[in-house]
Amino acid sequence: MRHPLLEALRVALLLAVTLPACHPQAPPPPAVEPAYAAEHARWHAARIEALRAPQGWLALAGLYWLQPGEYRLGADPGADIVFPTGAPAEVGVLALADGRVRLRLAPGVDATIRGEAIQDVVLRSDVDPAQPADRVELGDRFTFLVIARGDRLGLRLYDHQAEERREFTGIATFALDPAWLIRARFEPLATPRTIEHPTVLGTVQPAQVPGAAVFTVDGQEHRLTPILEHGPGGDSLLFVFSDRTSGRETYHGGRFLLAELPQDGTVLLDFNRAHNPPCAFTAYATCPVPLAENRLPFPIPAGEKTP
Repeated sequence: MRHPLLEALRVALLLAVTLPACHPQAPPPPAVEPAYAAEHARWHAARIEALRAPQGWLALAGLYWLQPGEYRLGADPGADIVFPTGAPAEVGVLALADGRVRLRLAPGVDATIRGEAIQDVVLRSDVDPAQPADRVELGDRFTFLVIARGDRLGLRLYDHQAEERREFTGIATFALDPAWLIRARFEPLATPRTIEHPTVLGTVQPAQVPGAAVFTVDGQEHRLTPILEHGPGGDSLLFVFSDRTSGRETYHGGRFLLAELPQDGTVLLDFNRAHNPPCAFTAYATCPVPLAENRLPFPIPAGEKTP
């Protein structure tokens, strides 16, 4: 007759031997080159710094679409556009007429554009990337400017003390995976075309499409259509895409991926740098949403997760 304690010990030892064979351990993650990891860490740090900037996406405090007419600005609850508490009760009057936006400050209100004091000025919007918009600095806390989205003009307001900016703790990401650093073939269009790109507002905005990136995942060929992005550092390709992680681990509205312009017929897609659009952080952004052809039928477990 077997002793109960010895029998229990025998069963435990048997399980310890057989369970690993029945449930093999997951393979270790692929090795990451130290230089690539360091470069990615610098990119991520710059990304976080830009979000946290006094005029980063986390500081947005309002977006007000304008119709022809006059708008009283200020923290007074009776104003047409009410600024957050801490702004002057009466900032001034904003007037839209004939596509031009004019700002007349109230007496005693100090504001500047690029360090120069203003009182009565026509504000330049952000419609032309080569000509920066006039950003009105109101004291050391608030900034506002006029944005152009298609045929619409709006007033965008930043609050350097916004709660979202103060409480931001970072963004969760997938583990860095060099398998998602993919060199794609770029198929240029003979003549770049301008499309009406859909936005989160339900509107469209013009965007220039220079071609398509073609790449392979698990033996299957896929395509992504970029739009030409004009930035302070020069032109680049912006891919607005979704995948099978969208609405699960990642933001439901898709993600952005920036890439350098093609060289020698190829473009480098580093999905470890796939990042959340501004709309994932604020209700006051006007993000493009993925084109139908940019909704990928497989998961991309790389880059940023939902904030």
